[in-house]
Amino acid sequence: MITRKNLDERQGRLLNLLTALFEQQPILDPTSAAAVYPQLRVDLMAAGATEGDFEYLTEYLIGLVIEHGSALSTRETWRGLLDLISTGFACRGFSVLVERGVLVAVDFAAPPTRH
Repeated sequence: MITRKNLDERQGRLLNLLTALFEQQPILDPTSAAAVYPQLRVDLMAAGATEGDFEYLTEYLIGLVIEHGSALSTRETWRGLLDLISTGFACRGFSVLVERGVLVAVDFAAPPTRH
């Protein structure tokens, strides 16, 4: 799991930006998330995020979604939100482990290979 003390200044700035963008409009339903998650990615890339940053940014976004919506969503809604984060924000697959409403681990699939 990420901790801010393990991040450099640029990475911390990107996390702060992600937090601010998320808090403007917490994305807890699949309808709005389908449009907003890709825009979050665009906004973060415009602020200097690289492909290599999206593992910790994705982990952090998943944590924000879980923290803000744990009591509001059904299992199907969670699955839908995680799928949308995977396709629209992370642009790669992952699996998550959540215990008692707290994100414990994120395991990323290998990044796509480019030929």
